[in-house]
Amino acid sequence: MSIVRAPVSSAGTHAAPGPWGQVATFLVDPRRALCAAVVVLTAVVGVDALGDPDVWWHLRLGQWALANHRVPTSELLSYTVNGSPVVPHEWLSDVLFAALAAAGGLFLVALFMAAVCWSGFIAIGLRSRMRGAGVLAIAAGLALAAKAAEPVLGTRPQVFTFAFVCWLLFVVERHLRRGGRAVWLLPLLFVLWANLHAGFVAGLGLLAAIVVIEAVKRVVHIGELADTARIRTVGVVTGLSVVAACLNPVGPAIYRFALSEATTEGSKGIIEWAPPNFADPGLWALLALLVTFAMLLLRAALRRRLDPRDAVLGGIAAVMALLAVRNTSIFVAVAAPVWSALIADAARGISKRRGSRPSRALVTPSTVGIGALIVAAAVGAVAYSVTRLQTSASAQGVAAVYPACAADVLAESSTPQRVFTQYADGGFVANRIWPRGFVYIYGNSETFSLSMFQRYYRIANDAQTAPTGLQLLQQSGTTAVLFPRGALTDQLARTPGWTWVLSDDGRELFVRGSSAWTAGTAC
Repeated sequence: MSIVRAPVSSAGTHAAPGPWGQVATFLVDPRRALCAAVVVLTAVVGVDALGDPDVWWHLRLGQWALANHRVPTSELLSYTVNGSPVVPHEWLSDVLFAALAAAGGLFLVALFMAAVCWSGFIAIGLRSRMRGAGVLAIAAGLALAAKAAEPVLGTRPQVFTFAFVCWLLFVVERHLRRGGRAVWLLPLLFVLWANLHAGFVAGLGLLAAIVVIEAVKRVVHIGELADTARIRTVGVVTGLSVVAACLNPVGPAIYRFALSEATTEGSKGIIEWAPPNFADPGLWALLALLVTFAMLLLRAALRRRLDPRDAVLGGIAAVMALLAVRNTSIFVAVAAPVWSALIADAARGISKRRGSRPSRALVTPSTVGIGALIVAAAVGAVAYSVTRLQTSASAQGVAAVYPACAADVLAESSTPQRVFTQYADGGFVANRIWPRGFVYIYGNSETFSLSMFQRYYRIANDAQTAPTGLQLLQQSGTTAVLFPRGALTDQLARTPGWTWVLSDDGRELFVRGSSAWTAGTAC
């Protein structure tokens, strides 16, 4: 049996002849196989059909846009602010979701967004490699990045911003290092981005910051200096992208909306707009990334190896993540490749002090088989997650999470119902009962004022001081309440004029006035 010796180090590998020899040389290195497995496993992070309840109202608005051949510019689904003007900053996401759902249901929508999310992690890996990170550093960086970003990913338009920021930074950094024409595609990206999600302003902000930082670096001769012509090109592309983003239903007004969103939404008590609560174990990976990133930047600075662009962009993104949980994905996109490059540099320093040298591995059926099994296990994990996705996206899976039975009862009402639900259920219920019914509030939070949210919280908590929660509820013209069992439902059970109808997975349905139309219903 012939044996081919292959170096473990990813650099300078002499592949065995032919494509199978190249595959064998790749797989024989367990570190390469591990890195490939981690890249594959990052696909699992975005595989989630039901984690974000906003998907339901996105689907309904997208269906309306497809049916009416226009973008909705007024509120449709709520009865509290019905008809008020809205900024359709996610209209293309809504239409895309609806079109995918028409072709393959919620499963296809979730699968598509998981692929978009995965592309972002691939861009992180490519950028890490471009910065000189080895396979183990890339694997570690991707694993930590995926775990840190997981809480804010899923089937939601925000995932477009995550993926686009990842690719934006890769394209710009490659241009500054190598040149090329790919950077001229960015204005087209911003035309798409500005119609998918208002997070495009983060991309423009990063672009502008890169141009300024690189220009200052050349003036003061600090850090790795990019070619002046390339910096100028990125500056021109930034200007074109600012103009390109105006190609949306509201034109330049999209900037006013996007820039004001952070200040207005942060005061409404929505968790993802609040600073991260590091007592939550789900955010410990973010904390680990923040702390280790800061330590690595400090180490690089002490050794005079810190590029100012990494420090400034990383600092801006870290502040964004600390101000609002939803910005975690932007911090991950900015910091993860830098983290991998810096951790690789630290590892090389340790190896050099110890005098370690890369070992060589034998290309044999057993060593190749071990590498293949590592990668195959990752592929199997992704396949299993897709199978679970198909189950959760089914009618039975949806009914296990959302009040599908109660919503269907409301949809069958002979008269339009005005339903008070908890915030997280509002989009789902609206999806099921509209246009025969409407909800008090739902996840399109930009539509609802701070005072509306305050009234919602008073009703939900059954406030006893004037105006009481019950008074506000009745003043709103609400005809039905579908809410988790608690103070509010106990109050309704004691209040004349309200009738209990049914229970659906911990939620109680009450109707006001005649309940004859609910006769015989049960869940």
